Amino acid sequence: MGTTRNTMAASALGALLDRSLVQMAEASADARTYDRQTIHTVSDVWDNNTFPLFRALAARTSWGRDRRARAALEWMAALGVERRTWMVEQSAIAGYNLESSLSASVETDDHQRDYRGVVRASMMALTTEVAPGIGVDYDLATAEVRSLVLERIGTRLTGTLAVAVRRRYASERPADDLAELRIWLDEVTDTNFDSRDSSGITLDCGTGQITIGMGERGILRAARATVHPDDLAWHLSAAGRALDARTPASPRPSRRTPLDDGPLNDGPLAAATILHQAMLEIRMVRYAHHAGQIPVRPLCLAFAGAGQSILDASTRRRASRREEAFRQLVEDWVRKGGPDLAPWFADRLRDLAGKVRGTNREWVNSLMPPIERGSEPGRGTVTDLPAEAELRLAKYVAAHTRYERPRAGSALVQLAVPPRPQAERDEVWDLCGLELESPHLFQVNSTAFHGATHPQLTGAPEAVRSLSLSGGGLTMSAERTGQGQRG
Repeated sequence: MGTTRNTMAASALGALLDRSLVQMAEASADARTYDRQTIHTVSDVWDNNTFPLFRALAARTSWGRDRRARAALEWMAALGVERRTWMVEQSAIAGYNLESSLSASVETDDHQRDYRGVVRASMMALTTEVAPGIGVDYDLATAEVRSLVLERIGTRLTGTLAVAVRRRYASERPADDLAELRIWLDEVTDTNFDSRDSSGITLDCGTGQITIGMGERGILRAARATVHPDDLAWHLSAAGRALDARTPASPRPSRRTPLDDGPLNDGPLAAATILHQAMLEIRMVRYAHHAGQIPVRPLCLAFAGAGQSILDASTRRRASRREEAFRQLVEDWVRKGGPDLAPWFADRLRDLAGKVRGTNREWVNSLMPPIERGSEPGRGTVTDLPAEAELRLAKYVAAHTRYERPRAGSALVQLAVPPRPQAERDEVWDLCGLELESPHLFQVNSTAFHGATHPQLTGAPEAVRSLSLSGGGLTMSAERTGQGQRG
């Protein structure tokens, strides 16, 4: 890789950024294999690590860059075993051995105390040991499904189930304040759900797989599952009291940003701000209804190679040349974004111009890309759905009240749809979303996710009242539509 001992950490840190952009571009390349989980997880890394990366790589000497980069990498890896594993795997792909450079991973007890000083529940694998304890603390027979999400992550079918439950143990909470059990399922093999039959939950973990019953005929089967009680009174439950004795009384110390040696110079600051904004934009895919609207792949392609470019700019010896190199980097990103990302860059540059002064403001304003009419990706309506589509996500939310806040009911689908007839040859399948407000029916079973299907819509334009897929594999209906958008 052409690196020395004094530059390996800095190069590896830049390579991690570049690998992140490649990962997210690949995960969003085609809607038929869209991997929202990877996109969200990877972009989330750079929420708290973009500015530490710039502070590390913008140091004036190779020794300083490496020292700061080692601290930044250690801080990044300290978030948890999964984060550290990802860093080692991705750096190895890029040709760097981080395993020997990072501190040994430490398995920690995820249980800790909250701001009140009481123990709080963590995510637990749903096993034959854990499931009975949930039945001891909560009345599953009267539990109600609050939300259900079924989603293909790449090629895997996953699920997320939230159920409202009454406590079996004494607590200071009002009688109408229900706890919520959240269950994440991986490798879902079978599902059948009807919103009209969603009262009463059963958990069975004794058959080599996880089986969750919902109502009289509803079912979810998966290879693995984790559960988390979202319950402010959990410390008073049998499981909470049992854990209290072995949980440290002191809260965990907060993590500090590594080597915060003051503000960045203007050029690095502008580049860091724009890149950070891009990562926050991409991270919005965590909200399912935004997934088809976030230009993940175009942003990743515009910033491709940013890690190496930042490092190259940092190696300029004269301060004026370093500043010019970082400015040129921002200009290259705007140019590579092209017409499709012109509105996005214009908005971010406009915000940046409001925070700088003098010649910096003049420079930022000079970068404003021309925005052509129709350059922003179109947002198709629900009546634009083609004859062929593949279901990627189905989400149901029942109307309910949580923490004294009323939540409206909704039904959402994300479909992979082929390019429009007038599209360029190299265009791929895209995501198209449809959301119905206050649904009175939501039914879904496993067949809805079995390949391409013909969507059947009912209702006047802009007022779709129902959607059916796969001959009834998914059916949802409501009095009025929410939003229908194509990315």
